[in-house]
Amino acid sequence: MTASKTAAPAANGLITGMGAALVDLFASVSDAELDALGSPKASMSLVDAAQSQAMQAKLDINARRPGGSIANSIAGMAALGAATGFIGKIGDDALGQVFATAFDKADVRFTGAPHADLPTGHCLVLVTPDAERTMHTVLGASVTTCEADIDALLIADTGLLFGEGYLWDSPDARAAFIAAADKVHAQGGKVAFSLADGLCVERHHAEFTALLDSHIDMLLANEAEIEALLGTQNPEAIADGLAAHNVSAAITFGAGGVYVFDAGAHTHIAAQTLTEDEIVDLTGAGDQFAAGFLAEWHRGQTLTAAAQKGVATASAVIRHIGPRPPLD
Repeated sequence: MTASKTAAPAANGLITGMGAALVDLFASVSDAELDALGSPKASMSLVDAAQSQAMQAKLDINARRPGGSIANSIAGMAALGAATGFIGKIGDDALGQVFATAFDKADVRFTGAPHADLPTGHCLVLVTPDAERTMHTVLGASVTTCEADIDALLIADTGLLFGEGYLWDSPDARAAFIAAADKVHAQGGKVAFSLADGLCVERHHAEFTALLDSHIDMLLANEAEIEALLGTQNPEAIADGLAAHNVSAAITFGAGGVYVFDAGAHTHIAAQTLTEDEIVDLTGAGDQFAAGFLAEWHRGQTLTAAAQKGVATASAVIRHIGPRPPLD
């Protein structure tokens, strides 16, 4: 570990993400159509390729856009002017080209070789009139990232590594992240980690708790995820729990804003107030909060200033369809 886990990382070096390389397939549906598909609103479920194709046959897919939580955040950081890279696995297919081309246009360093046999992972995103999204994910090649996929030159240029809890669902991806984190720490960099979702935390609670002590400098989560990890949503109790691990954090509470935590203290940053007409699609709000927050922290800004930027980027992305800022 570095000498101080709470100081901002050096301003030089790439921000490199490691996570699922997915393509999002968007379809607008009514609540009745969602019910007919048997999809609980706002849920995320894993399906196989055949199930996804069957659902797609009943829907009008209106957009195919690169996705994946960490990948979305990296795209947002690139749009903010940060130098970025990404480690993840796509398939050798048309959806893989959608994913790779977007990063190429955004100047994100992405050099991983496609998987020869598995398809690119994709997520069917069903958006209801209230802007809520329900997701059905085919993992495909996205869960096959391993240490062999780590570009040594990319890691050597990395000042901040950003990973997600879903990596722990794949032993090979988990090992790859730990190896990359060790290298980044050894060269004076920092490691940030998103808890991903509450069920993921429940699956890997002991491992994530140990990870806080061994590899994580900055934790990102929402209120449900931090409750799954620490057993509380109370800011004072969260501050105590994180201080025991010497970890800083940014925890989002939806319309309740954001709390940032450092050295046992916490600060609240209010959310922006938006009208119903301004909210188009909630997809990617958390991903783009992470983009703004980590980009500013990496530049050496205070946690409060970084959280304010995160609130702004999250508020911006939900004004249009899709989880990433437009390339233009």
